[in-house]
Amino acid sequence: MTQRKDDESLKYKRSYIEAQKSSSKRKFIEKKSEQKLTVKSEVVENSSFFYRWENSRFWLLRGIFNVLRSVWMIVMLIGGFIAWLISLLFI
Repeated sequence: MTQRKDDESLKYKRSYIEAQKSSSKRKFIEKKSEQKLTVKSEVVENSSFFYRWENSRFWLLRGIFNVLRSVWMIVMLIGGFIAWLISLLFI
């Protein structure tokens, strides 16, 4: 009689342990899938305005981007030259 109770309790313990293992595997898989989703969403969120305009599929946006970038580079070049001239005056 005690043998039978022990067998039943072992059966329940085994099923409980198997359920624990399967649930831990599911949690592990869910965590992995969540990590993959967050990585993909970070990539989408990290696209900057600069990058989106530089690699736009519309030629008009790419053209406007190139013009604005060129103007900005010229303005910074002139500003750097003026700053260099002022620094030479105060040496």
